[in-house]
Amino acid sequence: MWSIKKSVLLNALKSAENYYPDEFMCFLGGQKKENIIDEIVFLPTSTTIDSATINETIIPFDESILGSLHSHPNGYATPSLADKKFFTKYNLNLIFGYPFTLTNINFFNAKSEKIKINLIED
Repeated sequence: MWSIKKSVLLNALKSAENYYPDEFMCFLGGQKKENIIDEIVFLPTSTTIDSATINETIIPFDESILGSLHSHPNGYATPSLADKKFFTKYNLNLIFGYPFTLTNINFFNAKSEKIKINLIED
């Protein structure tokens, strides 16, 4: 089972608010053996109200990048067809829906199946 530090989620939520009304996208880093997410990995992205994209050739080959995270300004924290395709690259994927709060987040595996994760207080 995956775990994520609460501070990571709160910082990512703040970033999503700053990008609103556009989507926000980043990556999740952490400790692979323990399945713990403990950092946000920011890379250059292009964002609009309807999408967030990244040139995948700039994603470093770094085993500490364990997942993806992006926001949906429309409020629906469910994956689109494009999201589902992208999710296959990572074992953990998060979507924040507007309004960006800890209660409007969904977590998905690489098959786009909704999963539960542990929240670590820090």
